[in-house]
Amino acid sequence: MKLMNPWTLVLSLGSALFLALPFAAGQEMGYPIPMEMPMGSGMIPANPTAGMSFCSADMGCTDGSCDGGGCDSGAPGMCCCGGESCGGTGPCMNPGLGNRFGQGCGYSQGGGHRNGCGPLGCNGGTFGDGRSLSQLFGSVCSRFAGLGLMAITPYGEGGVAAQRWFDLSGEVVYLRRDKGAGNFNFSSLGRNSGNFVLRSDDVDLDQYRPGLGLQGNIQVGPGSNLEAVYFGLNDWEQSAAADATVITPTDGNLYSFFSDFGVDPFDGFDDPDRSVRHSINYKSTLNNGEFNLRRRWAEPSGFLQGSWLAGIRYFHLSETLGFHAVGQNNNTVNANELRFFDYSTKARNQLAGFQVGGDLWLNLIPGVKLGSELKAGIFGNHSTQDTNITANSLPFGPVLSVREHATDGKTAYLVQASAQAVYRLTYAWTLRGSYQLIYVDNVALAAENFNSVPPGSTLVNSSRTVRVNNDGEVLYTGFTAGAEYTW
Repeated sequence: MKLMNPWTLVLSLGSALFLALPFAAGQEMGYPIPMEMPMGSGMIPANPTAGMSFCSADMGCTDGSCDGGGCDSGAPGMCCCGGESCGGTGPCMNPGLGNRFGQGCGYSQGGGHRNGCGPLGCNGGTFGDGRSLSQLFGSVCSRFAGLGLMAITPYGEGGVAAQRWFDLSGEVVYLRRDKGAGNFNFSSLGRNSGNFVLRSDDVDLDQYRPGLGLQGNIQVGPGSNLEAVYFGLNDWEQSAAADATVITPTDGNLYSFFSDFGVDPFDGFDDPDRSVRHSINYKSTLNNGEFNLRRRWAEPSGFLQGSWLAGIRYFHLSETLGFHAVGQNNNTVNANELRFFDYSTKARNQLAGFQVGGDLWLNLIPGVKLGSELKAGIFGNHSTQDTNITANSLPFGPVLSVREHATDGKTAYLVQASAQAVYRLTYAWTLRGSYQLIYVDNVALAAENFNSVPPGSTLVNSSRTVRVNNDGEVLYTGFTAGAEYTW
């Protein structure tokens, strides 16, 4: 069963876009959004004293005002906004609890609010109650300072409302191919025994392979930028082999798919059957390139940010699967070399088309962001397969050589989803990491293009048809680690 058919793809993408619309409009999503408060409204006195913070009664201030030390003038001992100096524990601006999304957050003389509050409070490198990062985590940071590790604290310029941006990025992309190489049977031990000792899934492609990821951004307008993305150079290559266990004076007992494991013709062909050794080799590579126009947005407090994108994408998947058989030195030309049989199939896919998507970021604390991204597209897949067969023994003649080529076009689908995190070290440098999932449907895979019907040069009445099977699917998962640079 396919992981995702076209209708499922369209519905899933439409649902994701629909659910994200309120964020783009900055609408309320279950929490209050900061608003400008009029003077003399009860929340902020008409003539506030410079440098004082003010709270409503339900925030711990019974008369709506705080003195210069941050204490509640109407209830001595109670703390107002930033009232840590009182030594009390009033409920106002409790980090991580009440008022964390901006209600009463950052209000000061003039009645305005500063840009952005996060899950731990206000922006500007503070956390709603006026404490900085080092103050909030005082004991931890003190220990770090004692170890000379204060440099690991994130760079918080701009606070939690700092815009998501970078100019260039580079990273290592580790991917594994979670869908295997199929279940094609190559060899059986014994004629028509059903004891298959060599299969395509014996080659393990389910291993992480490193690749390279690069991205560059150019701003083209307010909140808009063009981006160029590349990742690829991941290369999977695995081999597997089977050896005969019982050898007669003249032959081995490995039989191949080419003769239906010694059935047609009876006892198989000279080259691929009655062999002493069979082996397979599978190789797969991928490369990806994109050009997107991205439009960024932020909800009023800056706690949540995101973007929409639309662009073009090129995805190249190439695979080669080879089968090699070695027999006895008994009936080749002049009986001077081992019998051999080589069968190689190469499948290539060139996907080009249009994609849409978007991302959503949660500004956890200044300098630290968590996010996710989804991109999906419909592509035209120009797929090809090339097959080469060579052998050296009778009755094929001195050397059998068969070459086949076929092409086909088909609509393909690609979905990429990721969970990401960034940690800003300095103004210019940010560490980044992500978990990636890439699903591609309707592609030609090498194992699914092996043709078990012998060509006409081996059998007069051969029914072999040269074609491309591009109905396959492949899934990649993995992670990335790298850095972003802003100048």
